[in-house]
Amino acid sequence: MTQFNWKINELERNTADNYVLTVHYGVDAVDGDFSRGNYGTLSFDTESQPASTDFDSLTEETVLGWVFSAVEKDVVEAQLEALIAEMKEP
Repeated sequence: MTQFNWKINELERNTADNYVLTVHYGVDAVDGDFSRGNYGTLSFDTESQPASTDFDSLTEETVLGWVFSAVEKDVVEAQLEALIAEMKEP
């Protein structure tokens, strides 16, 4: 069974107002001795997405919620599972 570990690698922000401009995220998929990963970025701007959480109060769970609202989590995980299946039986 494949295990998925989503994580936030880095946040880029405007230091003047602490608005998060870019989220760098990754997901690792592991099934026994086989693993694959994926990396992505999301960009935000204050005109289309006003800040709703103080930067110092952000949690990884909050930011991953932003990622999951923009990325098709199930599709990404299915793609990684397919890559691992290919590695297991080329």
